[in-house]
Amino acid sequence: EKHGLDYAKALYGELRHAFETVHNVIRDEKIACGFAMQGRYIMAASPSQRESLDREFELRARHLGDSYTPVSRADQHREIATDLYHGGVVVADMAGLHPGLYHQGLLDRALAAGVTILPFTPVQGIRREAGKHELATPRGRLTAQDVIVATNGYSGPAFPWLQRRVVPFDAYMIATEPLPASVLDAVMPGKRTFIDWNFDVDFIRRSPDDSRILFGGNTGVIGADLNRMGETLRRKLRRMLPQLGDVALAHCWTGRCAGTRDLYPHIGVEEGVHYAVGYCFAGVPMGTHFGLSLARRLLGRGDAQTLFWQRPFRAIPFYRGNPWFVPYAMRWYARHDWR
Repeated sequence: EKHGLDYAKALYGELRHAFETVHNVIRDEKIACGFAMQGRYIMAASPSQRESLDREFELRARHLGDSYTPVSRADQHREIATDLYHGGVVVADMAGLHPGLYHQGLLDRALAAGVTILPFTPVQGIRREAGKHELATPRGRLTAQDVIVATNGYSGPAFPWLQRRVVPFDAYMIATEPLPASVLDAVMPGKRTFIDWNFDVDFIRRSPDDSRILFGGNTGVIGADLNRMGETLRRKLRRMLPQLGDVALAHCWTGRCAGTRDLYPHIGVEEGVHYAVGYCFAGVPMGTHFGLSLARRLLGRGDAQTLFWQRPFRAIPFYRGNPWFVPYAMRWYARHDWR
């Protein structure tokens, strides 16, 4: 509606390319991270949401050639044994992976290529002088020809221009105790990743080693006690899959994501510093794609090759890095979902 059909198709095409890039990197670098083309089932939380979901995927099929399979509420148990949702759509050509092992694989390949990694060395400030950059750290100063800030929700005050534009928020996940294969097959026979169509999403899948259930939600709560958050998510899981009964948890953890004012990921250069941030839940594909784009640019192998390059990146008024408003925004989204 804002930029026309051709631009929209090109943007979605780049998103498709980003997903394919992850697959290519894993294949070419032989990274063992549980990558599987298992498909995704997107679930509608209400009849009106189901209509919205159907319209979206009809447009994707018509203009992008994307394939999908509608699933009625009556047939939903073939995918996931819940009555909480009103059917949905299966997108068969979407993949799942173990993001921790993917990260470990990328780190191992970087080390093997001779990259120097300085862990536990946060950059405290960046100053440009005489065409180079000086980085202040607790262990001393570094001089660099080029700098890439790709720290997303962990960026902090080292680059104030970026801090006013990137909003960190916390995401949470739980893992159940190991469960019998018969239980996993009964509650999630589709063996896919499952995500609802809400703004404030819940998501669930079988673990990559097929031994547990992984469940995530309650995004945006700041600094939650993990014991309490684990119990909150366990209650939501049992509401979705009451057959699990009093299922025990083995793990609960959190990590920091980041969003932007316009809800787009951003890549570009400011004050001579390159950046790639604000993935809004698409960090694995877009982070991989943006990383390769910046590498090509800095190595002189072409431009950044992305429609996202130097998109208008407006600061958030009265914001200096304290995301105090995120819980309120998530409540607004939750209220919108409820309505």
